[in-house]
Amino acid sequence: MKRFLRFSPRILLTVGALAALLAVALFAVSARLSFASPNTPGSATYHGTRGHVTRVGTVTLSHLSAAAAKVGNTASTSKPRVAPLRLQPKVPGATTGVNHPPSASSSNLSGNIAYIHSFGGVDLIKNDIVTNTPLEPPDEGLASNGTLVANFVNITGDFYNTTGVQQVSPFSLNAFFGEPSTAFTSDPRVFYDHSTHTWFANMFEFSSSESHLDLAVNTGNPILDPWTIYTIDTTDPSGAGCPCLPDYDVFGIDQNNVYISSNEFSINGPQFNGAEIWAISKSQLEAGVAANFVRFGSLSIAGQAAYHVQPAISYGTPSAEYFLDSLDPNGTFDNRLGVWALTNGASVTTGSGSPVLSSTVIHSEAYGFPVNAQTPPGFNPFVDDSTTGVVDADFDAMEEVQVINGHIDGALNTSITINGETGTRDGVAWFQVTPKISGGQIASGTSVLHEGYIGVHGEYLLYPHINEALDGNMIITCSMGGSSTFLSAVYTTKLASASNFSSIHTYGAGVDPDNGFTMTPEFGGVGRWGDYSNGEVNYSNGTVWLASNYIPNNGDQFGNWGNRIVEVQL
Repeated sequence: MKRFLRFSPRILLTVGALAALLAVALFAVSARLSFASPNTPGSATYHGTRGHVTRVGTVTLSHLSAAAAKVGNTASTSKPRVAPLRLQPKVPGATTGVNHPPSASSSNLSGNIAYIHSFGGVDLIKNDIVTNTPLEPPDEGLASNGTLVANFVNITGDFYNTTGVQQVSPFSLNAFFGEPSTAFTSDPRVFYDHSTHTWFANMFEFSSSESHLDLAVNTGNPILDPWTIYTIDTTDPSGAGCPCLPDYDVFGIDQNNVYISSNEFSINGPQFNGAEIWAISKSQLEAGVAANFVRFGSLSIAGQAAYHVQPAISYGTPSAEYFLDSLDPNGTFDNRLGVWALTNGASVTTGSGSPVLSSTVIHSEAYGFPVNAQTPPGFNPFVDDSTTGVVDADFDAMEEVQVINGHIDGALNTSITINGETGTRDGVAWFQVTPKISGGQIASGTSVLHEGYIGVHGEYLLYPHINEALDGNMIITCSMGGSSTFLSAVYTTKLASASNFSSIHTYGAGVDPDNGFTMTPEFGGVGRWGDYSNGEVNYSNGTVWLASNYIPNNGDQFGNWGNRIVEVQL
């Protein structure tokens, strides 16, 4: 099946509306597009425009009415919602320097660092009961302040203590952000900022004629104290093919600002306008006022529209906010990374001067578009369809990025050839980049410090998330599945003194085949899995909280995905 037939829940649709938007999306990712003047490889700078986020009100979780917090209280009879994945358009004639999967050695399957706590988070059944809307796949949001753990998945939220005891009834994220229960919302993120003791959460909404980002801020107890809700209009009436939507919005933060990056696609047409970034005053958000932002739009790099530019979760006070993106304009293989820096970030708040966004292209190890993962076949009696056990790995775009100890950490899915095997499977490529700033811009000398691959004989690794602790020790979580391995949540660690990651440690063992509705012919026959894992360094005790997807049970008639949460002491 061609890549542009893949499905994702990022844009939530009724089945009746799916066909119409699918036709649009198929054209969007296969058409030859014209972009704003692309940058040539090397350093480039970008100019932003100023605006203000709109403060729309407050919400308190403990005060949400049962009707608002929960759309339905029985198993859903709604038709499932899923949507086409909006992939980066190909650039005809682009060259990358590599044309084959990288080779990697296999890791073992017994880890060397045991976890402290592990428990199940939001799963499909809980999501279905709370929202009356079965969704695939489980897009993962996770945060912890050392006492509470937030798990925001698809359009359901929950809070736990550190041993996994629920602290509030699961709630609809549509109700939390003040959206109608029927609104098309997707891609939740949640983060706890230890430096200011503030919780942040975001997702996006769209209709046929408009779109906006939702942003929530809480400076106290996230259950008992009110969250302030903001919105940012992302319709972009002046953009090509707009009204547009901010697909796959991702979250970053530093000492000055909150950063949200997304991919701007036309809602109703074929246009892809490149990545866009909002830098939003963190102190003004925390004060509950109408915060300033600076938007950078129609971004391009290395002769193509930029796609999936990941802002960093920054620890400490770095001299810039950094971003990473992979390139791969043909959807095949590449050996380059885009490195971005935003300097003078304090000017977003003060209004004096302007932030400067710059980018450069550096060489890296090779990576390639991942293949579909082969997992144990199953049978879904509710749809009378024998499934194939094949699940989707999406793309080789950069996943969540972190800045700590003077460098940038990132990881992505890649097709690999494991030594001793003849076939291609999915592994993890990871990168540790040392940035250089000169004259307020990202500069020559920016380069990869360390990099490597993680692969396992007979297994596929899906949707990696990387974290590094203050002592330099690192951890990656992802899902793992194979021909005889049910989809499971795993992690692997690397000591600061080591050059490679350790064996794989399972913290959420899958117990059944994936039986999701997207495995059926009606929805494409390839199971939608993941889109991302998540994690956060806990400054209160030096641990790391992680979450990834696994199969905890046989589910219901729509599927059986779950999320496993773990606390690890590196």
